[in-house]
Amino acid sequence: MRETKQIAINRESLHRHIPMIGLIIFAILAAAMILVSYFALGIPLVPVCTLVILEAVLCVCLNRIPIWIHGLVVAVQIAAGFFLERGQLMICMAVVYVAAVVLLYLWTREEA
Repeated sequence: MRETKQIAINRESLHRHIPMIGLIIFAILAAAMILVSYFALGIPLVPVCTLVILEAVLCVCLNRIPIWIHGLVVAVQIAAGFFLERGQLMICMAVVYVAAVVLLYLWTREEA
C-alpha cells in the first residue's frame, strides 16, 4: 500500500504565516462588506470602496496609539453614521476598521 503524505503544520511554520493569513482574512472581509453594502444597502460601489480604503488608511495613520482610542474612533464612526442616516454602512465600515487594526497588530507585533 502506498502511504499518503501528511502535511505537518508545526507551530513555527504557522506562527510565521499568521500575518499572511490575516491579510487574506482582511481581504475577504473587506470584499464581503463591499458586497453587503452594495446589494443589501443599495449604496453605489465607488463610495463604498472609497470608504474601505479610507478605513485602512485611517488605521495605518493611528497605528501607534492605545487600543482604547481605536474603540473611540469606532464609536464616533458609528454615531456619525446614525446621525447621517447611514448607520448600517458605518457599522460595516467599523468592521473593516477593526479588521485592519487586528491585521496591523499581527504585522507590527514584535517577536517575543
